[in-house]
Amino acid sequence: MNIKTIVRAALAGLFCLSLVLLACTAPQAPLPAPTTKAPAAGATQQAGWQQDWEKTLAAARQEGPLMLYISGAAGTREAIGKAFKEKFGLQIEYVVAQSAQLTAKILQERRAGLFLADVTIGSTTNQITVLKPEGHSVPIKPLLVLPEVLDKNLWFRGDIPWVDKEKMYIMNNVLTPSYKVTVNTNMVKPEEIQSYNDLLNPKWKGKIVVMNPTLSVGPFTQIAYVMGLDWWRKLVQNEPVMTDVDRQAGEWIAQGKYPLGILARADVLEEFVKAGAPVARAKPKEGSFLGGGGIAASILERAPHPNAARVFANWYLSKDGGLVLSKAVAGQSARLDVPADHLDKEDMRDPSVKYIEVETEEFFALMGEHRAANGPAMQIFGPLVGRK
Repeated sequence: MNIKTIVRAALAGLFCLSLVLLACTAPQAPLPAPTTKAPAAGATQQAGWQQDWEKTLAAARQEGPLMLYISGAAGTREAIGKAFKEKFGLQIEYVVAQSAQLTAKILQERRAGLFLADVTIGSTTNQITVLKPEGHSVPIKPLLVLPEVLDKNLWFRGDIPWVDKEKMYIMNNVLTPSYKVTVNTNMVKPEEIQSYNDLLNPKWKGKIVVMNPTLSVGPFTQIAYVMGLDWWRKLVQNEPVMTDVDRQAGEWIAQGKYPLGILARADVLEEFVKAGAPVARAKPKEGSFLGGGGIAASILERAPHPNAARVFANWYLSKDGGLVLSKAVAGQSARLDVPADHLDKEDMRDPSVKYIEVETEEFFALMGEHRAANGPAMQIFGPLVGRK
């Protein structure tokens, strides 16, 4: 092989090598996009709460019956138990007593090292003044998972009506109107009472029956909340007649013995209304009240069935739970998506009426001050006790 042949071979080899190197360094085409799309953020979030919820339900079904300490009518607890079992297959067992007795029982058990109750339902007073301050209630808000519960657009005034100032310990699902001024419509038209100040008119002297504020301080505090304590001092100048029994006050007004009354319990008045008695509620311009129907609920610390308690909290605040509770206590749900066609018109919120919420920690603290042995209720009405 001569020198020219060697050079041509070398050049050919170099040319081939350069082609190989060029191919190796050329930009590569992008890989095909995955055929499966990544889930949207909302879908991932939804899958997350559903998985959490299903896990909680499964655990709850392994725990045994939920232990509910409850006050109130038998029909309320029966409705709750039936609906809860039908919805989730979870059983409820009950301890039934007055709210103060339930609170005393819970404290007694816990001092003995017994943690038996999961949830308590009843009057707000003992939950807000005893159980929460002493650390027996746990935060409920972190336990809520259902989107329908967490959606603020579904709640009256834009949020769950928590009772406590922290907005997490004591839940409520009823905000129903409560009107304290009652009239005999044969003697007074409801529209004659445009303001609480109308009751101070001397023409009503000796003609107003009042539920004894030294025993039933709720109405006393509610009106004082709006009008101040001086209003009550002025009312005393009109010599109101006091009674210790709501039913007696209702009967006196229905029978026309007195044309006006300031009562504590709406359910007593409702009985007379349904019986056809000439009684009605007045709606003063300063505002009427929104009550909770006596079914505020707390979850207790070291609950023996924590998953069942979590399921219950979510159900209690759900649309299904709201409807059950609304029917049970004849009060309007705080949820905007719960129908109210089963209620009387007077038990439904009226958009034209100003309402003051009294299921709040602030209100119950004030009520405690008014209830004190030397508090305003006793100072103002103590001298009148016994007037019939």
